[in-house]
Amino acid sequence: MKSRRAFLKIIVAGIASFFIFIWNKLTLNHLKTAVKGEKKFPFNKNKTVSFNGDYIIVSQNNSTTVFSSHCTHLGCKIDKLEGDRFVCPCHGSEYDLNGKVIKGPAYKNLETVPSRISEDGNGIIIEG
Repeated sequence: MKSRRAFLKIIVAGIASFFIFIWNKLTLNHLKTAVKGEKKFPFNKNKTVSFNGDYIIVSQNNSTTVFSSHCTHLGCKIDKLEGDRFVCPCHGSEYDLNGKVIKGPAYKNLETVPSRISEDGNGIIIEG
């Protein structure tokens, strides 16, 4: 009797592990930047927030930060700003202008993407 219970526990644990693995593959892989290499986007220092496909460019306090536009909950693309918050259109997660979660269901901050201002100052180079 004990061996049957142990066998069933192992099977259930294996099936649960398999589904957790698949769920992570489906939901987390697309959060990474899809295209590797450098990309240059026009840059307006006077505009606080710009949405450029997979990226959100935030300029504030003489500093520019680039975030992935994919929500850390399920990867939906964030493409709107409500007041001073980024709002995910799928499940309503909210982030401040520093990419920090202020309302779930997301619990991870937006991913910061390495970037630099171009030499002429008119573009931003995103290092995907």
